[in-house]
Amino acid sequence: MFRRRWSGLPAEPKFAPDLKKLSYFINEDDEVRYVHDPDFYFKYFSTKNTRYNDCQRFAFDQAVNQIIDSRLEAEGLKEVLLPLGVASKDEPHVKIRLSENLSNKSRVVIIFGQSSQDFGILAHRVASGPGGLNKGSMVNIVKALKQQKSSATDDAAPGIILANPGNLWWWPEGKKGLSEFARHQIPGSSLVHWGWHHDPARNSISENANPTEHLKYIFEKVVPQFVNDKAKIDVIALGDMSDEVEQYLDNDDVWAKIGYRLNALVVLGGYYDMRKANCQGFKKFMDQRGRAYIMNQDPLDTLIAGPEGGSRAVTGYVGYGCPTYSVGPNAFIMELVLVEAGSAVLKWLQDVALDKDYVNERVHIFFPEEEEDDGKWPGWDKDDDDESKGSKEIEEQDHEETKRVQVRVQRDAQPPKMDKCEGIDAELVKEIAKRERMADGNADSEEET
Repeated sequence: MFRRRWSGLPAEPKFAPDLKKLSYFINEDDEVRYVHDPDFYFKYFSTKNTRYNDCQRFAFDQAVNQIIDSRLEAEGLKEVLLPLGVASKDEPHVKIRLSENLSNKSRVVIIFGQSSQDFGILAHRVASGPGGLNKGSMVNIVKALKQQKSSATDDAAPGIILANPGNLWWWPEGKKGLSEFARHQIPGSSLVHWGWHHDPARNSISENANPTEHLKYIFEKVVPQFVNDKAKIDVIALGDMSDEVEQYLDNDDVWAKIGYRLNALVVLGGYYDMRKANCQGFKKFMDQRGRAYIMNQDPLDTLIAGPEGGSRAVTGYVGYGCPTYSVGPNAFIMELVLVEAGSAVLKWLQDVALDKDYVNERVHIFFPEEEEDDGKWPGWDKDDDDESKGSKEIEEQDHEETKRVQVRVQRDAQPPKMDKCEGIDAELVKEIAKRERMADGNADSEEET
């Protein structure tokens, strides 16, 4: 009898979260390249073992995250741990970053990235590939916001709050929050261990257990604590967090507490149907000071639809209750939306901030008159009676053709007559035919045979 001990399982490889130790460097274009061949970016398939490759990618992503985080800190965004008042970094917490002197700002921009991304990251494929670290992260967004004015009467840059809906899975051993994707790549007991069970008591963060709770905590705890009562708030929400933001604000009680503070809202790639919204105050706000961006092949910032929607054949879903614009042909997946449309989004926020009486233009997209699609194939009679008649005729034709085919098959299936059997024993042939009929249950008399 054989028994495998835990100690006999293959050990998991260990990689340090350091680009240099992982054989990577940052070139003059701010792109991460492979030391042994600078023409290559990150190399995932180092072996045929998926778990081995994932361990390497986890370390690589953590190294990139550390660089991005240090750059955000260098831009003047201080670290704040949630829930507020957490005594030690050893306790479950999620990290966000805020502008210094946020309480003195007359305008504050809150950015909610995708819940599937690491903190400060827009797209790993850009941050660690073509485009570079700053372009694939929040760094370029922060740099651009720092060049803006808070309002027509305040030349100071707006304050910034970078929310962190992505890193809400607490990793006790690493003493940090991880994304749902990264948590399955953390070091395990062996190379063949796969996945990590979620234990709410061990892996949850108080009051920030999921993106919905985190968003609520930002608005109801962080904003009152760090933002002065007179400051106006702009919100940028990406992907699934667009729906979370709109669902949260589409409430009369919430709107009464927060709505008067909002200055503008940009939703990128969401699907919240404002045509079914319940809060009239929020609906009016989106109509006047909201803007949506969707994935579309038209050039960046092309107007796609007005608040009332547009042609279903051209644009698909556009029930955002506000002017809807294209993010351009290069943003073909959600994580690239803000990477490509960031300049247009920030420009619009600046326009709104400089005009205290700003209201969205009244726009409506007109399309050439199109023949109404009746759901019929070309050549079919549009008259219902004729259609039914034509359908019946077709069915009858098909039925007759089927019958002809069946008759032909049956006729072809009949055995050849054996009245004359040259070179073959006629009695033997008759005996074989008789046995076949008996096997089919159609035994005939000898005379019929």
